[in-house]
Amino acid sequence: MSGSPRSDGGKSAGAPPPAGVTKVGLSDLPRDELLCYGRELGLKLDGDTPQGELVRRVRERQELLVQIDRDALLDIVMWARIPMRRSAAKEHLAREIARIGRMDFDGLSPRGVRALAQLRGLSVAPDESPEAVARRMKKSETMREWLDRKRRGVVSSMLTRYLGVEAEPEGEYQFLPEDGATRPTSLKKDIEEHGLVSGLAQRLRGAADDYVRTKLDEIEVRIDRKLDEIDRRLSEWRDREVANRLKIIRITLTASVLVAALSLVYKYTVSQVIEPEAPAATASAPAEAGE
Repeated sequence: MSGSPRSDGGKSAGAPPPAGVTKVGLSDLPRDELLCYGRELGLKLDGDTPQGELVRRVRERQELLVQIDRDALLDIVMWARIPMRRSAAKEHLAREIARIGRMDFDGLSPRGVRALAQLRGLSVAPDESPEAVARRMKKSETMREWLDRKRRGVVSSMLTRYLGVEAEPEGEYQFLPEDGATRPTSLKKDIEEHGLVSGLAQRLRGAADDYVRTKLDEIEVRIDRKLDEIDRRLSEWRDREVANRLKIIRITLTASVLVAALSLVYKYTVSQVIEPEAPAATASAPAEAGE
């Protein structure tokens, strides 16, 4: 069992539960929702558990998540190689850890062993060694859980051998990037952890997500191409419109200049023709009066 580097988050308070699931509102939840919520947090709850007992155990689990070191939860995630972001909330980490059925604790840090035992319902003494805690976890496994775990291991081995899927070498664990990208896991690991149907469903879901993501990328590329084409056509139309308006302005200015020139020529001609005739008419008027 080896340690692991501390995360950037350090110790932090537990993440708030889903909307409506608070310490004040737990008793107001319907029984089926409260039962489902408790099981998602890793509690082993029977269908006939009284409402008050459900509320009490869920509250205890919420308080336990507040007390557990977040780095210990991240150690468990790294040990189980669960695709997870480093910034994931405690409750989200607990939900994923609750699905882990492994009983070989090699590579899990001491604080991770203690946290995993607490999440599996065991009380851990401060001076208890990680090896003793691991042995108690193995002893707490029921016969049905042991058979289910062995069955999943056999089915995963047979299926991967039948499909010809080679075991991929496991390198150093890396957290998921914060931009939402996902890191694929092996088919054998999915079946061992979640069973045949759930493992295949998770793999098919991942393949469908990849297909949809690829198609969305193609659609985005097409949309970008169409937008570029529309922008280019609008630019050409804008250039033609500007050229046409400039042409109209030039024609208007030319016509205005021609009209102004013709007006000046007309006025000059009128002034040259009419003004000499006017003095001659005034000079002939006195001569006619003397006669």
